[in-house]
Amino acid sequence: MNPDKHLHILYLPRWYPSKQDPMFGLFVKKHALAAVKAGYRVSVAFAVPASKLPGGRKYSISVKQDGAFTETIAEYLNAGGPVSQWRQAVAWSKAIQSSVRQSGRPELIHAHILTRTAVIAALLSFLWRIPYLITEHWSRYYPENLQYKGWLRKTVTRMLIKRAGSVSVVSERLATAMHRQGLRFNPELLPNVVDTTLFQPVTGIIDPKKIISVTCFEERSKNLKMLIDAFALILKEMPDARLVLVGEGADLEETRTYINGKNFQPGAVRFTGMLQDEALATEIRTSACLALSSNYETFGIVAFEAMACGIPVVATDVADLKTFIGNDFGKIVSPGDIQGFAAALLELLNHPEQYNRKKMTVAVMQKFGEKAISDKLDMLYQSVLNKRRHGGEQR
Repeated sequence: MNPDKHLHILYLPRWYPSKQDPMFGLFVKKHALAAVKAGYRVSVAFAVPASKLPGGRKYSISVKQDGAFTETIAEYLNAGGPVSQWRQAVAWSKAIQSSVRQSGRPELIHAHILTRTAVIAALLSFLWRIPYLITEHWSRYYPENLQYKGWLRKTVTRMLIKRAGSVSVVSERLATAMHRQGLRFNPELLPNVVDTTLFQPVTGIIDPKKIISVTCFEERSKNLKMLIDAFALILKEMPDARLVLVGEGADLEETRTYINGKNFQPGAVRFTGMLQDEALATEIRTSACLALSSNYETFGIVAFEAMACGIPVVATDVADLKTFIGNDFGKIVSPGDIQGFAAALLELLNHPEQYNRKKMTVAVMQKFGEKAISDKLDMLYQSVLNKRRHGGEQR
């Protein structure tokens, strides 16, 4: 075993699951668990706002340890404005201090999602004389969702990237978008983890007319109205087709209203609410296909979860899905192309035999399963540590 495998890595995520939202930033937790799988000790420190805390407190710390994996989550009472900004800073400090008391100082810091977490990572890197690396997941660099603004933010981000031991991204398209925003770095590709022990084919009945969508109901990015318009066209050719919408989100009621305006037959569209773990996997496994109608994505995890189950995908051309799906695992359509999306879904529903379900399952496991990402993280960490050990310049 590599002698560095006992080393301690501190994760600093901007998004992370908590009791406020158990799905928020779940992909970061899966990266952390994959690092544990590679043999590292991993501690996560995270600060999250709360609308209410017991006993009138302003802060609350919770620590959860499972073997080599420790989570420290600091909640702070959200009062809005500058007060909450100050409390957020205090909560981050409390989370990190508690993490160090619990697990000791780390040898490496892994910041997820720019820019705030990388600022903290850079400060700790300077104080503790250890390297840090960055993984970006955020879509804010895309022209369709341009939130990467402001001279100060851009200046600080460039500085943080330059000083990082490594900068990784979850897709090539995200790296390209960041480069177009003037960020100069040699990207490492670090995909999200697909839980192939949960999302896998099972022997059972597949509903040949069931289309599933798993989404956060945020219209700007997910473009559910396009999916609904395409489904209306499908019903003209296939009246017994059904659409299942899984998830929750800010625009859920807007989506319901839009569907009601279509006057579909009862039972044509079904809302399940939020589903997790086996309930979600079962809903996907029994579908004929998954539809992803997004305007933009950085990874598109639900598409890979479906393909891990042997379920083909019709998706818009977002993230790196086109490269992986090709013609073997589904179909890719230009964002906003309602007619093309409907035609692709109809072809898949009418000719499911053209897709090799076993082949797509194996392909997802080999490229995005926990073992594959665990190996990538190991190589990434060893590269940063070796660079530091031999006196190499950080990027």
